[in-house]
Amino acid sequence: MSSSSRTKTYVLSALVMFLTLFAWGVYFVPMGRYLSVAFPGDPNVTGFAYGAGPLAAMVSALVAGWLADKAISARRLFCLLAVVGGVLLWAVPMGKTSFAFSALLFCHALCYFAALPLLNAIVLRALGSSSQYFPWFRSSGTIGWIASGYAIGFAAKALGIAEVATDAVIFKMGAVAFIAAGVLALFLGAEEAAEPGEKSAEPSPSVFALLADAKFMVFLVFSFLFCIPLALYFTYANTFIASRGVAHPEAIMTIGQYSEIVFLLLLPFAFNYLTAKRALLIGMACWALRYAIFAQSGNTEWMLITGVALHGLCYDFFFVTGMQYADRRAPAGLRNLAQSAVSWVTLGLGLWVGNMIAPLLDSRFIDRTNPAKLVFKDEFWLYPSVFAAVLLVIFALFYKDETRLTDRTNG
Repeated sequence: MSSSSRTKTYVLSALVMFLTLFAWGVYFVPMGRYLSVAFPGDPNVTGFAYGAGPLAAMVSALVAGWLADKAISARRLFCLLAVVGGVLLWAVPMGKTSFAFSALLFCHALCYFAALPLLNAIVLRALGSSSQYFPWFRSSGTIGWIASGYAIGFAAKALGIAEVATDAVIFKMGAVAFIAAGVLALFLGAEEAAEPGEKSAEPSPSVFALLADAKFMVFLVFSFLFCIPLALYFTYANTFIASRGVAHPEAIMTIGQYSEIVFLLLLPFAFNYLTAKRALLIGMACWALRYAIFAQSGNTEWMLITGVALHGLCYDFFFVTGMQYADRRAPAGLRNLAQSAVSWVTLGLGLWVGNMIAPLLDSRFIDRTNPAKLVFKDEFWLYPSVFAAVLLVIFALFYKDETRLTDRTNG
């Protein structure tokens, strides 16, 4: 790959990541306020709207991964999903009933959560021998998520809208960004061998080659189990911090995104010293520690901030390492499916099961009798902490794999 081609690949990879995560964050974060205005008095629409992602990931991710490996170029499929998904996202606020709104959002999510793991595979393939530095490009996605919050404020001033979070423009901005990401992805060339639909002398490997990899399958099982308590953090962390009387809880939560960027920049250097297993263990340990800190925090603000600030270590060493580990272990013709499988068990099944279990803890440890004074007991976080700690010990003792992410060989 020439120097100019490499520069083009790097710039496009970062830009497509930025736009794709921007498209999600710009409507997902303020959607709760939008729903409270668009559908006042409907207690179910919020659950349906925020549950659309995990359910859609379970439905569409594996199908898209298989198609990208067997039938159509991953870049072309990503573009198709982004354009269709963008059009659907534009149409979401046109749903004037809670059913119509939720149905349109679910259809968009089918496209988005099929496209997201494909993007990881596309960028990893485009980087080729430089894929160790994938976290740097993934960090542009986090920047896109953060930028979406600033874009909402900018749109409010530019359009003269007092409360842009309750306006349909949040969905339209996401739609435009997602379509743009799809078009730009077509220009991400692959350094490696031919993609599906292009001639190749090598026979395409069977999906059973992936299923027969015991280490990869065990990794998927642990990823699923570990994402069950993660659903509690994603759903309740903001509410928990707000219940402590902390000023500007949303601002404290953004510390996690900035932490994520820092550790994404450091992660490639860590891979020089750590096997994939050890990097995963660091991420798992930090999740368990974060829950434990929350369980002991009381009203101590610095402990709450510390728990949020651990997000970079938690997310990057577990999720981003997992993406690269899947790319290493999968045969060349099944890497799109491998990324989709990771998305299916984490963003899909794991979070869905966690959200199904959450009401059991919610009813026991959260008292909503007085809306002005929510009571959120610290003990809520003991359950995910113990669960994560047990998984950590089992994984450390019994999972044997010395795969490194600085080369293309399997462990």
